[in-house]
Amino acid sequence: MSNPEERYIVTVDDKEFDLTLSKQESIFVVNSNGVEYRVEAEKLTDRKFLFKINETTSEVDINRNGDHLDLFLEGKDVNVTVEPYNLADLKKRAGLALGIVKEKIIRAPMPGLILSLAVRPGDTVRKGETLLIIEAMKMENIIRASADGRVKEIFVGPGRAVDKNEKLLEFE
Repeated sequence: MSNPEERYIVTVDDKEFDLTLSKQESIFVVNSNGVEYRVEAEKLTDRKFLFKINETTSEVDINRNGDHLDLFLEGKDVNVTVEPYNLADLKKRAGLALGIVKEKIIRAPMPGLILSLAVRPGDTVRKGETLLIIEAMKMENIIRASADGRVKEIFVGPGRAVDKNEKLLEFE
């Protein structure tokens, strides 16, 4: 049995792909630029999956951070963002995809402990760049820049416990 196709804009590092996805039995069918990929997924642990794409099998560690997925695949870190096509299109039409920091204040997405900071005040960051790492529920969560910008102020430091929605840093 086949499910209806869903369309997504997937950004891998800085490359954007327009994909359609449908499910046939236990296999996902992904179409990108007329090329069809048949994908099978097996969950090994909470963060580790085994993917078979056509005839190639890969083990992937996945850490979800909001709408970002941080993947560790074949010894490399890969930053992925997945958005429904309609939402991505609406953002572009509304001018929200111009590469300008939308939120001036970055807040903690969950309570946790600040493990490390990757930036300092005055640093210029690019979209997808790591800002800091929070440990929550024994998992490391990477907080990344949602767009290009300059760090104005940092409100936390390593070893500090933070509450959900607490200010972490501010952009100019």
